[in-house]
Amino acid sequence: MKISPLTRQIIVVFLLSRIATLVVSWIVMSTQRDLGLTEILTDWDGNFNEMIANHGYQQVAGFDNPWLTLAFLPVLPLTTRGVHLVTGVGVNILGPAIAILCGLAAFILLARFVAQKFGEDIALMTCALMLFSPNAFVFSMFYTEGPMLLFAVLTLRSLDERKWLLAGIFALIGGITRPNGFVLLIPCVVAAVMEMRSSHVSTKWKAWIAPLLAPVGFALWLCYVWAKTGSATGYFDLQSEVWGARVDGGVNLVQESWKLVAHGSYNLDVAISVVAVVIFGIGGIILAIRQKLNPVWLSFGIALVVVTAINARQSSGARFLLPAFPLFVVWARATPKRIFSSVVASSAVLMGALFFVSVTTHLYTP
Repeated sequence: MKISPLTRQIIVVFLLSRIATLVVSWIVMSTQRDLGLTEILTDWDGNFNEMIANHGYQQVAGFDNPWLTLAFLPVLPLTTRGVHLVTGVGVNILGPAIAILCGLAAFILLARFVAQKFGEDIALMTCALMLFSPNAFVFSMFYTEGPMLLFAVLTLRSLDERKWLLAGIFALIGGITRPNGFVLLIPCVVAAVMEMRSSHVSTKWKAWIAPLLAPVGFALWLCYVWAKTGSATGYFDLQSEVWGARVDGGVNLVQESWKLVAHGSYNLDVAISVVAVVIFGIGGIILAIRQKLNPVWLSFGIALVVVTAINARQSSGARFLLPAFPLFVVWARATPKRIFSSVVASSAVLMGALFFVSVTTHLYTP
């Protein structure tokens, strides 16, 4: 099978970015003799995904809420578990490997999709910005960002091609891949409304297949958690009790932004998150509107920013916005080519530093 020049370039950029994370991992192992590569790549949320992949969803002693694992959606850990049961390969190896392969597939498809709309240069720039963004080291870990991005690209591409059933299926799976995956419902609704307004064919009603299917997976997961915990709000209770993740309408974002700017109150977690939401997220939305970005793409970007902004837990915002590829597109279009390499290089250095700090000191939450 012939590989296009763009695909080859994306593969090279992807591998370079992953090699960069492996270099940081090697530095960590040199300074922290008790840490191995798989322990580094399954740190933080990866620990819980590894636990689920090994044992399924079971109560875990030692936590305030023994059903803590139910806060982690099933696509990645259960896929890993299935492959583990078939192959016998350890989940500590399979988890990061599957996540990395999903990420590679996502970026290859994303580059082709963006190239169709804006040309190959913008496609390559977009992928480079994403792969070397500050929190992009999680694309090498047992994290759900790679799979989430894959299903986001597949959903929006299917909507673009008016393949409504496929779009709904991909959005459904994305909705049980990671907590903010349910927002894939939003572009499905926008695409359906646009189809109803612009199309005169008798089958235009089929566009509603996608938004009808999109929330099914997440709704079923809420019911599953309800059955396990005995509470109809069990999933949201877990998010709130353990991580302080609840809807506060953006109050905490405003408070933390004010502390950062007016009082110099500094917390690495919060500072990176606030900058990501305010500058990258809100700034990206403004750029997208000025660039007249496709409403379906725009709605997806806005939905991810809004969900992150109204979360009382103002940390990890930079990671929550990683799947928002339409915003990376508008930033790539807005960045002058003469400084683009410097921007990517600076971001790559920050990515490596945050990865090192998150693993060695746990002072930064990816």
